[in-house]
Amino acid sequence: MLDEIFRPRPPGTRIVLGGANLHGLYVTHVDPAYDRLLARPDTLVILDGMPLVWMLRARGHKVERAHRTTWVDWLTDSFERAAREGKGVFVLGHTPEVLETGLALARARWPSLRIDGHHGFFDMTGGSAELEAVLARIAAAEPHFLVVGMGMPRQERFVDAYRERLAVPVVGLGGAAFAYFAGFEPTPPRWMGRWGLEWLHRLAADPRRMAHRYLLEPPLLAGHLARRAWTQRPQSP
Repeated sequence: MLDEIFRPRPPGTRIVLGGANLHGLYVTHVDPAYDRLLARPDTLVILDGMPLVWMLRARGHKVERAHRTTWVDWLTDSFERAAREGKGVFVLGHTPEVLETGLALARARWPSLRIDGHHGFFDMTGGSAELEAVLARIAAAEPHFLVVGMGMPRQERFVDAYRERLAVPVVGLGGAAFAYFAGFEPTPPRWMGRWGLEWLHRLAADPRRMAHRYLLEPPLLAGHLARRAWTQRPQSP
């Protein structure tokens, strides 16, 4: 993943690193921006969840447990490599407190790292003064790597709407990864992710916020998938 992020690209080209997990699969059925973004040819979709690995294997795809990866596994490594290679990073999202704490930690750990950011609580309406200020700040920073962590589907809507105005080689949909780095979210043990149990840790850590995602969305997603299978079934001659 790091080689993909930091390999040289022709000027004016970019990739978007999107994430696919059960929550994201649910969002594709209720938010067209997320679905559009993942379907674009310049979006690299990361398997961020063991249930997706199991579903793909059931459909005959040759994917293994090792293909499952998440931002928590390599965000810190990406900052280290950016510092080593002199590449800039911009973090867009989270609360002002999370952002400032995380930026301070990154600058203290890697003094040579060129890193800046802006919180995620701004008006994303096209033409708004806040949006224009955010886009101008990203452009002025000239980052190689933009980490957008505003939660699904807000972060996907932002990138889908304004990706052509982001002169950044790599745009990553990072979710809560920077909040983990900043110490505002408890990091699940990595073995839980490999066995498809990371959701239990997140649910236990924040049941009020995560109950809908982990307890209600799976049956709703099952309903969406069943309807899609029914509508796409072969018709009798």
